[in-house]
Amino acid sequence: MWSDQREHPPGRPREGLYGRTRNRYSPETNSGEKRIWSPRPCSAGASHARQMKGSTMITTGTAGRVAVGLTVAALALAACGGEGSDSGGGSKTLKIGLVTSSAGPFASNAKTMVAGAEYAVKLLNDAGGVGGVKLELVKVDSQNKPTATATLIPELAAKQKVLAIVGPVDSAGCEVACSAANKLKVPIVSPGAARPGVLQNSRPYGFTIAQPDADNSTPVLAKIIQSRKLKRAAIISDEANATTKAQADLFRKVFGSNGVEIVKSVTFKSGDSSFASQVTSIAAAKPDVLALAAGPDDAGRIAREARSQRQDFTLLGTGSLQSGGAAYVAAGGKDTEGTLAAAQFDPHSETPAAKPLLEAAQTATGQADIPLNFAYAFDAVHMIAKAIEEKGVKAGDTEKGRVAIQEALNAMQNYQGMADATTFKDGIAQRPQLQAVVKDGKFVIDKSAG
Repeated sequence: MWSDQREHPPGRPREGLYGRTRNRYSPETNSGEKRIWSPRPCSAGASHARQMKGSTMITTGTAGRVAVGLTVAALALAACGGEGSDSGGGSKTLKIGLVTSSAGPFASNAKTMVAGAEYAVKLLNDAGGVGGVKLELVKVDSQNKPTATATLIPELAAKQKVLAIVGPVDSAGCEVACSAANKLKVPIVSPGAARPGVLQNSRPYGFTIAQPDADNSTPVLAKIIQSRKLKRAAIISDEANATTKAQADLFRKVFGSNGVEIVKSVTFKSGDSSFASQVTSIAAAKPDVLALAAGPDDAGRIAREARSQRQDFTLLGTGSLQSGGAAYVAAGGKDTEGTLAAAQFDPHSETPAAKPLLEAAQTATGQADIPLNFAYAFDAVHMIAKAIEEKGVKAGDTEKGRVAIQEALNAMQNYQGMADATTFKDGIAQRPQLQAVVKDGKFVIDKSAG
């Protein structure tokens, strides 16, 4: 499971998982240098469905239960710990909240995030938990409703007494959830929020493992424009989602700063049944590139419509498109071939830390390519677990534990996990700048792009 899979000797205190001096998982190497250990995968062969069974408690927010807005009363209740609460809490598990969304343009990304978080908890609990205490995921579903998100965060804080939260995966959800969690002083880590300024009101308790597109995708897109000699662009964007609106703005800036004429801009709303009129309008403008400011499912359907109208312009996406690559290809099929996108995650990394974790996850899930949001959620859970162990946080030490976890995450440097190295800078992970292309039905990193 981990770096040392020997049985724990009876009668001896259990040591930690994450490489402290007394940790049995951090032996000296033959050269006398300290090894840096990251969690190792469980043995191959078990199915993902079987591994996940029974690992998550589900609390689903529905329209009938959701109060409107994040009220002062809700925040006050959460800050006080809720009715009948105390600092001990009596919890026998280490609770981590998981904020997902079963609706909206990034529902497929959220589903992937949940799978990654559950897989991480499975591995940790199979290894004995953290300090001998099992982890428990408390999952809530906002159904892509900001008002629901605003109510669910205080519920996780006050009623469930979680030590930290993973999610939401999207920027629009993170802006609400991360801000609310920050006010309540609950550490929260998004495995995908990448809109510029997404953590503006969420520090110091808010974090994102995805580097914003403005910093990560912009230089990659500029390189694609220059290498392909692109001159005429069209942009199609989902006007119903703040994240995709931000992507459209990014494309406008990148095209403008690289001498590309924007010959057409069209919009749609998430889940529209047809894109025929938009693509017909785009085709009339004769662009040589179409920028996809859309969720992966909608983007795939746009690609299918474009090719059905025999349009051969280049399809282009930000890092967000690659993160939902499986859903994009599933929706667009062979018509997505050749799509170019920025990327910040390599599902076939050869680094010593990431490679074995990725390979084990491939076996456990049956997926040839582990998606970005799966890997980021996996790492988010492990970072929180590492912080819990390093700071000696106990089940029930809710308020002190939250502060300790936040401090540990802010101080974390060069964490080695499934997504390679992660270091937070003002809560934002610093990621590599990569280029991806859809080839043979999947996004692959274009090594030749440098």
